Amino acid sequence: MRYPAAAFAVLLALSVPALAQQEPRIATLNANGSGAVSVAPDIAIVTIGVVSRAKTAREALDANNADLASVIASIQGEGVKDADIGTSGFSVSPIYEQRPTRSSGDGPEELARITGYQVSNNVTVTIRDVVQSGAILDKVVSAGANQINSIQFDVSDPQKSTDEALAAAIADARRMAELMADAAGVRLVRILDINASGGRPMFARAEMADASRMAPIMPGERDVTANANITWEIAPR
Repeated sequence: MRYPAAAFAVLLALSVPALAQQEPRIATLNANGSGAVSVAPDIAIVTIGVVSRAKTAREALDANNADLASVIASIQGEGVKDADIGTSGFSVSPIYEQRPTRSSGDGPEELARITGYQVSNNVTVTIRDVVQSGAILDKVVSAGANQINSIQFDVSDPQKSTDEALAAAIADARRMAELMADAAGVRLVRILDINASGGRPMFARAEMADASRMAPIMPGERDVTANANITWEIAPR
């Protein structure tokens, strides 16, 4: 039997809603979770400097080289590898005589006279056993270091703490979902979507410009946090 084109179009239009009605709508439940892990740093990163002054640049540089060599030797003597010691700053600059400021009407301004030179050399040292950091800093000061510009802390395996925090966040999201599902009288069927994000431990940097006022090294602890958002398909019990 052949149907007219118009009749066929009507039959097709009627069949589309019927097919759509055969696909049941999925009920969902969304839950958020958070996780945190406390981390104690095991690495100290410190910038150590030697500043030398003399009448000539050559004399200042020679004195600085000698003191810095002694400082580096003391660091190496504590088992710090050469790969963990790197130059992070070097400068040679003149020292000018300080003259009293003249008023604008007292004649031409005289140029400041150079009275000497200053050499500064800094090395950044990674101490992979944070417990050693206090003893090492004490020894470098005795060896000739007269500046400790900053100290910061880190962990040798930051991914481990991040993974633990993410796992805790996902477990917390599941706990919340199970609690809501139980209260609503439904059951969790399967996960439809999951999103999780986490950071890494961030430790504060302490400025220590004067080695003579160096404080005891106390790295403390920091929290690594993570968040998770999970969507479940749910069904009646």
